[in-house]
Amino acid sequence: MDDDRTPADELDFGPSGYLPERASKRARKIVLRAPLGAQWMVASLVAGVAVVVAGVLFLQQSSGAPSAPWVPAAEVAELDRATPSADGTVLLVVGASRVRAFVDATSLDYCDPTNRLESDDGRVWTLTGRGLGGATSLDEHPTTIHDGTVYVDPTRILPGPPASQDPAEPGCA
Repeated sequence: MDDDRTPADELDFGPSGYLPERASKRARKIVLRAPLGAQWMVASLVAGVAVVVAGVLFLQQSSGAPSAPWVPAAEVAELDRATPSADGTVLLVVGASRVRAFVDATSLDYCDPTNRLESDDGRVWTLTGRGLGGATSLDEHPTTIHDGTVYVDPTRILPGPPASQDPAEPGCA
């Protein structure tokens, strides 16, 4: 036995684990010399409880109606395909997957035969706001639906999709 070992020599592998020579070259595994103590089980339980509490608090806070700057615009059950909002600032258009709120478009009408939006002067738009036949696309406000009410964020304006130069004839002029 070699008695000239110092305490620093004993700590080369660490107090609770070591890497065997072959594994240290490949860095694939760590062999523990002692089992994990009860403090590790307690710590994992505390971390799990903290995650559950944070999740419950998040779900409780996110289940309410949106706060300012979101404002209620209309009840979903009262909407036609294209309905001006109660305050007359946006045109609410019910599409296949969502409700859109187009800015300064309250003078447009929905045309059932073509399934498009049309103006009195013959310009045409798709229900996504894409301008057809040279018409400028419609900008929109973000929308969300909560408990059957459409909410609009009037502080943000999203640009419309690129306009299409494809010719489009009005179907309800």
